[in-house]
Amino acid sequence: MMRTRIERLAIPAALDAEGGDDFAQSAAVGNAVEHHLWGHDDFATDVEDRILMAQPTPEREYVLGVARAEGRIVGNARISIPLRDNLQAAYVQLEVLPGKRRQGIASALLAFAEQQLTLRGRTTIMSWSDARMGVDGDADADAGVAVVERLVPPTGAGWYPAADPAARLAVGRGFDLVQVDRQSVLHLAEVRSDRGRDILLRQEAEARTRGSEGYGLVRWVDRCPEDRVEDYALLRRRMSTDPPLGGFVQQEELWDAGRIRREEERSLAAGTSTLVEAVLHRESGRLVGHTILERFDSRPAVVYQEDTLVLDEHRGHRLGMWLKASNLRRAADSWTDAERIYTWNAEENSFMLEVNVALGFRPSGRTAGWQRVLT
Repeated sequence: MMRTRIERLAIPAALDAEGGDDFAQSAAVGNAVEHHLWGHDDFATDVEDRILMAQPTPEREYVLGVARAEGRIVGNARISIPLRDNLQAAYVQLEVLPGKRRQGIASALLAFAEQQLTLRGRTTIMSWSDARMGVDGDADADAGVAVVERLVPPTGAGWYPAADPAARLAVGRGFDLVQVDRQSVLHLAEVRSDRGRDILLRQEAEARTRGSEGYGLVRWVDRCPEDRVEDYALLRRRMSTDPPLGGFVQQEELWDAGRIRREEERSLAAGTSTLVEAVLHRESGRLVGHTILERFDSRPAVVYQEDTLVLDEHRGHRLGMWLKASNLRRAADSWTDAERIYTWNAEENSFMLEVNVALGFRPSGRTAGWQRVLT
């Protein structure tokens, strides 16, 4: 077996700074892992975007561990450490080149991550892994394929293939499967068709006539209006705990106007375009819900559905459907070269999954949420 060295890689401020070549190698590993899993590059990240998003902020510290074999980087441990909230937790993603697996590299990278977190007093590690639907026997029984051994989270919602390499590593290292998300995709050609547009318009009209009286929509691009930023900060804060969390030990994130502005500037610097649609409660004059679509200029064909939230006290008015249908039409019209929208939802979040299915999203993958409490 070739000798592999695990080391911490300093994150340079720019690609042309010292360490930029190594960072580019690390980024290429991450993109190669995504391509191997999905068979496409929709989840690849441009190295310039990646380096900007890895810079430290008042809210987050980033640590990058790499595995080096024969002078080349073959694996990553990407660690994200909250600094203002969730001070017991850290988020870890492991990536190993397909041709270098089953050599103990992932285990060594995880040991590196555990050491870094122990030094910082963190006791809870959260991580995620993906499985593509319909590949390698990972299909539902009604598709006519033999049922694989399944891991089911405590919620009982969704499942993840036990034979997946990430699952074997996680279980073997004491992680618990605490949640399963459904990854779904919507092809914008369908949205732009006459039938697709009719579906969205009908969903919007039905939402407006079935309880949304007293509400209106507010929208912006990239930057929240100054008179709405405090409301928006509350929505982002509630987004961290209001959706189903499964078994994750997640505390409310601290969001204020300063963090909103820092995140906006950071996203713009990384070439991210954002469409935000929010619900205005007319009587109070406050924002009570929002949804976010974003895409990177470096891959304009791909859009990501991020947050969608309606505050508890304003649910039951089909505001979520109104928000999402309106913003989808907006994206189809504004981003004419966009082709696909991806979204992720907890399998126990049946309401939002029903909304997505009604809007035309179809399942494309599973995401396992793993958690380990260090002793």
